[in-house]
Amino acid sequence: MEEYRKKLKKRFVLYLLVLVVSLAGIGIFFVFGRVLFGMDVELRRSFGGIFGILFLASFAGILSSTVTLGDENKLKKEYIRSTDERNLVIEARSSNVTLNIVMAGLYIGFVIITLFSDNGAGKVLGICCYSTWLIKSIVKSYYNKKM
Repeated sequence: MEEYRKKLKKRFVLYLLVLVVSLAGIGIFFVFGRVLFGMDVELRRSFGGIFGILFLASFAGILSSTVTLGDENKLKKEYIRSTDERNLVIEARSSNVTLNIVMAGLYIGFVIITLFSDNGAGKVLGICCYSTWLIKSIVKSYYNKKM
């Protein structure tokens, strides 16, 4: 149980680091983006939104970690939930299916953009498709050798 408490404390520090970086990102891109980088309003809003979502997610993680670390019963329930083999298998399978769905979407988008566009926009999407496939293949072969 103490090891899990240490893991939660490390996760808390990571959330805090992401919170600080996201605040810096909001400040740099959204507030000072025009002055520092000459960005137009839409691009500044996009970067500000991305860092804003990171801020909200890390803030929620900090709150969750604080509540879990503060209550012994919640800590025990979270420990049981995170170490339960059934939950771990469900997480692994759902991650695999999600990745396959995302890869299929990338491939379909790549084909559509390549067929109907002449400006080379499909190159980036194609690189994403094939690099995702390559990374998945490498990770799969790593775990097959490890098991």
